[in-house]
Amino acid sequence: MERRLTKKYYDKNKRITARCRAGIKKIIPTKEKTEYINLLLKVGFDIIDIGSFVSPAAVPQMKDTPEVLENLKLDETNSEISVLVGNSYFAKRLAEYEQVDYINYPFAISEIFQKKNLKANFKKSLKDIDKIIDICIQKNKKPIISISEAFGNPYGEDWGIDILMDWIEVLYDKGLRYLPLADTTASGSAHLIGLVFTNVVKEFPDVEFNFHLHSSPEETIPKIEAAYDAGCRNFDTVFNGMGGCPMTGKELVANTDTLIFYDWMMKNEIENKLKKDKISIVAEKAKSIF
Repeated sequence: MERRLTKKYYDKNKRITARCRAGIKKIIPTKEKTEYINLLLKVGFDIIDIGSFVSPAAVPQMKDTPEVLENLKLDETNSEISVLVGNSYFAKRLAEYEQVDYINYPFAISEIFQKKNLKANFKKSLKDIDKIIDICIQKNKKPIISISEAFGNPYGEDWGIDILMDWIEVLYDKGLRYLPLADTTASGSAHLIGLVFTNVVKEFPDVEFNFHLHSSPEETIPKIEAAYDAGCRNFDTVFNGMGGCPMTGKELVANTDTLIFYDWMMKNEIENKLKKDKISIVAEKAKSIF
C-alpha cells in the first residue's frame, strides 16, 4: 500500500507545490463554475480542488460537482484533480469518475469540530479513512487525508504538538505520506506554525506536508514564511482569498489569497510553475464571480 500512496511531489530545496481551492456562499451557475475551473487548469497548479461529494442539503453549492467533472478540459493540463468527500459512501461514488486523481477527506483532531463538520466522531472517521484508502487502491486514486485543527483547538479540548504528532503517526501507519495540515479556525500564531512544521518535518522526514491556512490578511505572509522556513513546500491558495468553513461555529476567516502568495514567491525568487499571464486572466474572472 505504501508504494501506491507515495509520490515525489516537489524538489524540497527549490519548488513550491501549489494547490488552488474555491469556496463561496452564493450559488454559482454550473456553466460559470466550469469555465472558471477550466481557466485554473491553464495556470500551472499541481492540484486543483474542484468541488465536493457531500450531502446537497448540507452544501448545496457542491451538488453539481459531477456535472463539473464531466465538463473539465483535461487534455492540455498537467494539473491533477482533487474532490473532497464527506464519508466513504461519497468516496465510493466519486471513485467512478476517471477525471479524479485525489479523494480528499478532512479529518479534524478536534472531535467537537469533526462532529460539527461531518457529524462523525473519531471512531467513525477512522473507519471512513480506512475505507477511503481501500477504495483509492482499488480504483487507482490517491487519498488525501487533511488534518484540521492542526495548530490549536478553540473548542476547549486538549491540544499540543505531541497530540498532533500522535495523530500523524496514526495516519502514517496507514501508509499515508502526503498530509495537509489545516488551520481552519485561524488558531495558530506564526511562531506556533513554525514550531509545528519544524517538529513534524524532523519527526517524519519522508512525509510531505501541506499548509492550508486561514488567516487575516496582515498575518498571512508571516505565517507562510514561518511554514516555509520550517521546511513546508506545499501550500493551498484561493483567488481573492474566498472561503472559510461555515461548520466551525466561529467567524469565517479567509483562505490564503493566490495573488498575495504569488507576489511573495516572486519577491523571494522562489521557483514555481505558475504562469503569470494566466494568473491575470483568472484573477479578472474571479472578480466577476466573487
